[in-house]
Amino acid sequence: MKNAREKEENKDFYQTTRFDLIFIVLILFFSVVSFWVIHKRFQPSSGQSAVYIYQKDKLLEDSGLDKDKIIAILDGRMQFELKDGRVRVISTDCPHHICKNMGWIKYNGETIVCVPNQVLIEIKSEGPAIIDAVAY
Repeated sequence: MKNAREKEENKDFYQTTRFDLIFIVLILFFSVVSFWVIHKRFQPSSGQSAVYIYQKDKLLEDSGLDKDKIIAILDGRMQFELKDGRVRVISTDCPHHICKNMGWIKYNGETIVCVPNQVLIEIKSEGPAIIDAVAY
């Protein structure tokens, strides 16, 4: 007799109510709306982008990303390729080649840093930078 009563109480405890369904729908709705707002707010800029190359806080080169070319700095010890609106390091004399392994960058605010050569490659354009993470 006691087991039947406990089963009936447990059955009532685990039933989904109308409030539960409304709560789930609201959570899903606000999640989708938040994702959409963030996606629209931080889209890549459609304006003209340029690449800026610095060494020791000194601007060595600035160039638009509309033309394909190869840029050499540090007496040819470091080379960059600009192609299809993107930029990457194609050769460097630094020991670990981390900057070379970064690959292509093309969005506003993206950077490649070569610490041994003290070189910074940065993309700048009009509009907001791409956000890849938020920490609180």
